Formats: sequence, C-alpha cells, structure tokens
Amino acid sequence: MDRSFQSPFINPSYFPDYDINKIPEIFSPLIISQSYREIQTKSLADDFYSNLLDWHNDKIYFAIEDTVYIHDFHTSKTSLLQTIYDNNITCVKGIGTKLLLGTSSGHLHTLDLIKNKINRNLVHKSRIGVIKIENNTILTGSRDKKIKLIDTRSGKITSVICQHSQEVCGMDLNKNFKTLVTGGNDNKMYIFDYRNLDLPLKKCNQHKAAVKGISFSPLNTNLFVTGGGSADKTVKLWDMSLINNTNNNLLVKSTNYGSQICNLKWLRNNQILSTHGYSKDDIRMCGSYDFQCTRQFLGHRNRVIHFSVSEDEKYFVTGSSDCNIRFWEIYGETRKELEIR
Repeated sequence: MDRSFQSPFINPSYFPDYDINKIPEIFSPLIISQSYREIQTKSLADDFYSNLLDWHNDKIYFAIEDTVYIHDFHTSKTSLLQTIYDNNITCVKGIGTKLLLGTSSGHLHTLDLIKNKINRNLVHKSRIGVIKIENNTILTGSRDKKIKLIDTRSGKITSVICQHSQEVCGMDLNKNFKTLVTGGNDNKMYIFDYRNLDLPLKKCNQHKAAVKGISFSPLNTNLFVTGGGSADKTVKLWDMSLINNTNNNLLVKSTNYGSQICNLKWLRNNQILSTHGYSKDDIRMCGSYDFQCTRQFLGHRNRVIHFSVSEDEKYFVTGSSDCNIRFWEIYGETRKELEIR
C-alpha cells in the first residue's frame, strides 16, 4: 500500500482543498522572470554552507566578506551597517533589536542595533553556517560538526549536540518548539525531542547529499520537508506521527527536483518555496501535498544560496554570486490576470 495513504499528510483537516480521489491536473508553472526589486551589489559568497541574507521586521540584512549591509524595504535605501574586521561573515540572523553574525573563524558577533555596540565571542572552532532562534535561546550550527545552544540572557552555552560527522548545514524547529531537526554534510538528518537533546529520536539517512534545506509545516507540528544537495536533488516529506509505527519509517514522499536544493520554506498557505543551484539556479513554489510546481522564479545566473522570507509572507529575497539581490512577490499576479493582459 502507498504509505502516503496511511498518513495525516493527506487528511482533509490538514489540506482542506485537497481531494485524494481527484486526478491531479498537470499544467506548466507560471514563469516569473521580473523580480519586484533588484539591488546590484558585490558578489555574495558562492558558498552552499553560508546564509548571508535575513529579513527581519522591515529590514533586510546581507553580508559581503567582513561587512554587513542594511536595506530598508519601505524606503529602498541600502547602507553599510558594520564592518567587523574579522574573518568573513558566514551567517546573518536578526533577533529583536540585535543582529547575530557568524563568521568563518567560529566567532559569533552580536550587534546591538540601538546602541550600535558589538560583542564578539568564540563559540565554535570553525565557521558558523546556520543560526536559529527559539525564544531566549540561540542555536548555532558549525563546520566543527557541533550544534550549540546559547542562552541570550546569560550568554552561556547551555547544551552541545555532537551527532553529525561532518558540517552542520541545516536546522529547524517546529512551531511549538518541541522538535528539532538537523541536517549535515554527512547526508544525515537527525530528529530530536527539544526537551531532551542527549540522544536523537531518529537518524535518517535517505538523502544522498548534504541536507541544508529543512522546514516544518506551520499548520501541523508533525510534518516537515528536507532537501538534498547536488548529488541528491530530492525534496522529502516526513511525518513525525509515524515514529511509533512498527517499521519506524517517517518518510511519506520523495520527489526529484532535478536541481540542488539550497533552501526550503513551508509557507502558511501550504505552499513550499525552494531555491536551487545546479542546474536550474531558480526558485520554485510547489504544493505541499503533491509537490507540483505552480510558480517558477527566474533571474539569477548562479546558485540561489541565500534566501529569506518576509514575516507577512508576501515577499521573499534571494541572493547569489551574480552580484544581484532580488526581491519577489510570493503571490503577485495570478495566471488569469496575466492571461487577460
């Protein structure tokens, strides 16, 4: 029996518009080749393991080498924010009135955007490629194979996860902060109970390349997707509610996208945004229940490694080494509106 029919993945309570008895309509995606806005800048690092863009409130932060810039979405003004005079910045993440900057040396810089002060702490032995925020905790993933949890109030490291055998390049928490999923360059994906990080609940090795793209469903805390690198090219859907099944197999669906998966974001409208490297260098919006591509965003000439979504999920921003940062409307014009024009 097809495992998807054993899972709440297709339960109407999760996907009210999905009829499992209906034969899916096959159509070409809407091609969007004109971005909403474009910033011409120096090349963002062509480094699959870095994350040099973050959309925080109405500001977009991006890093080039050892300097971070700020772009005001409303005024369209871009300005230099801070040069850290350290190794290159490899990760950018906003938190409240502060900006976190991970570097290739393993230092974590905390920039106070109000006081214009910066603190520098050595957290890892090598580059920090991914940062996640959970209430009063900062999670950092590094090339040193470790994930560290830092209390924002005390600045102390409260926990260290040492499961991956190569660089940690992906992380996500579900919306109730009870489950943490991590991905690494070892092609492994680990699932943790966030309340007990000593041992993982599950190790998954179905991917054949680095697992950087990870995103939980905003509507169902059990569902999440992962994406593999250039030797894998698949997006996989997982269901935590199957963890106690006899065979303990959480994989519901796997779809070959034909390109390296750089980032994934599961939106509140139940669509999944993905950014890609070899060989398409595009961005796609696909249905979360069938992975059918409904929109394809074209314009970058190199891998779309850097990516962030606005908090209202109306826009997203992408960057690559082609010296362009592009802003896109998630919804924009409908297919019918374009046909009328």
